[in-house]
Amino acid sequence: MDNIIQRYHSKNFFLMHSITENPNDVTTHLHDCYELFYFISGDLVYYIEGQAYQLNPHDLIITNSRELHRIMFNSKAVYERKFIHFKPEYISSLQTGEYNMLYYMENRKLGYFNRIPAKDVMAHGIGELWEKIELTLLEETAESLIMSKAIFVQMLLTINKIFATYHHSLSDRHKKDDKIIEILDYINHNLDEKITLDSLQTKFFVNKYYLCHIFKDTTGFTVLEYITYKRIMKSLELISTGMPALDVAHAVGYGDYSTFYKAFKNITSYSPKHYYRQ
Repeated sequence: MDNIIQRYHSKNFFLMHSITENPNDVTTHLHDCYELFYFISGDLVYYIEGQAYQLNPHDLIITNSRELHRIMFNSKAVYERKFIHFKPEYISSLQTGEYNMLYYMENRKLGYFNRIPAKDVMAHGIGELWEKIELTLLEETAESLIMSKAIFVQMLLTINKIFATYHHSLSDRHKKDDKIIEILDYINHNLDEKITLDSLQTKFFVNKYYLCHIFKDTTGFTVLEYITYKRIMKSLELISTGMPALDVAHAVGYGDYSTFYKAFKNITSYSPKHYYRQ
């Protein structure tokens, strides 16, 4: 059970600080917003789009609304974390044509550069800025909402500066099975096609049982789980454009509407029609 240290919620901004004594794995999920996840303690691996991040205290994890992620715990060590969920609308009035505060969050390759290591977090004062946001929100005054947003913007600018120093040399920072990279890319670019373990086995010349093993070991997801989530994510985009749900089902690789409907509702908790209205 979570011990909530602090919680704040507004329309486009949510902050939480909590401690869990006996943590359980967090299943595959995604958010309809950006997430900043500040790790304090625990023993876990954070999986994002095929990347496995073994976290250290004060690491910062960043995910956008398109990145599947899950958490798997290596032990029952006490798990403490802070996180902020926010939507672009929260800072839209402060964005300019010359500078996009969300540039690196939006333009990373999925699953890459999600972690800012503790040494960079500490060196650039992100922890201190986070604490200032928390303390300011506790004041619960009209001016505290303005001040907390100003500090948050300062933190986003700092995060951008850190990302800019990484030069996006992806091969230097991540080691992953080349075969899995190929398969992930194939899935993401062929969601409208029929993709099965047998078809992947044939296309990539790898035994499907071995594939299941290395895929789960590398990404934290089963093959079919990953495909399903990715198809539903794509369907959310298409439904938002006004495309009829039946056409959407076919466009993301479902041969019959009932299977699509069940998968959609299982992941989003909404029917396609209800989601469009929302």
